[in-house]
Amino acid sequence: MDTVLRHPHLTAWARAHLAPLAGAGAPPGARETVRVWLRHDAQLAPTTAALGISVPGARKRLTRVEALLERSLLRSPSARHDLWPAQRAEELA
Repeated sequence: MDTVLRHPHLTAWARAHLAPLAGAGAPPGARETVRVWLRHDAQLAPTTAALGISVPGARKRLTRVEALLERSLLRSPSARHDLWPAQRAEELA
């Protein structure tokens, strides 16, 4: 999978997909919150422990990220399926 994710077209897609998380309107820590959330299989309890924040705090952060990405993270698994390869492709670039 990593070989496929290293393809320049996928790297460009990943950067475009994740760009709102580092844009001017992004709250501090948006990228790290998503990274940690994905690393913990989108489970709030382990994510909050890793970030050192409360569950409501993590929900609030993820709700802000939803607004940036214009899609649901907490209700729909499809966003996770897009974010994981985007995150990994960007890490490999």
